[in-house]
Amino acid sequence: MRATFAAFVMLQALTTGECLLCEQCFALHTSSCSGIFTQCSPDVTHCVAGLENNTVGTDIILTAFKDCLDPSQKSTCGREFSYKCSVVSFQLNRRCCDSDFCNGGDLQVPPADNTPNGYICDDCFDVQSADPCTATGVVQCTGKQNTCASFSGTGSRPGEAGRSYSGKGCTTRDTCELGIFNLAGTQAYDYGLKCSSALKL
Repeated sequence: MRATFAAFVMLQALTTGECLLCEQCFALHTSSCSGIFTQCSPDVTHCVAGLENNTVGTDIILTAFKDCLDPSQKSTCGREFSYKCSVVSFQLNRRCCDSDFCNGGDLQVPPADNTPNGYICDDCFDVQSADPCTATGVVQCTGKQNTCASFSGTGSRPGEAGRSYSGKGCTTRDTCELGIFNLAGTQAYDYGLKCSSALKL
């Protein structure tokens, strides 16, 4: 009976075309995930699928996710979010699409571009204080990173408790323009993010 009702609901959604159907899943420490297809709310126009890479030293935490895209995050589609200093690197890749079931299947994530691009930024990282850290040198920017970022505040890596962080390094302009409130696994609370143009060598 329950299966018949579920099939009826799915058939009705497909025939009326009122609401988008997207796959939903969230998984840590893996580059892929699979879940159930769910009917999105009427204001949702896109599905999303993506992979987040949060690396501190040699500790890599991957977060794979698929979902109905929150309409407030539509501006993040097709944009690049990455950050790096000598200790930390972060990259978020997401793919948005606008048809039923379009975010199903394997995640197609482009490889990170680690080619130096001729820009440099101040470099530091501190896990003991939320006060801005003092630069101890410079870091070479890579790929599309042409902006320097200074972060200080409280944050949590995927699956971990919140703690104080501060850091300076290279980032993409998209990170500064759109902010870091829309991340999938990594979270930031009570933070300051200041951006400035990177120095061209």
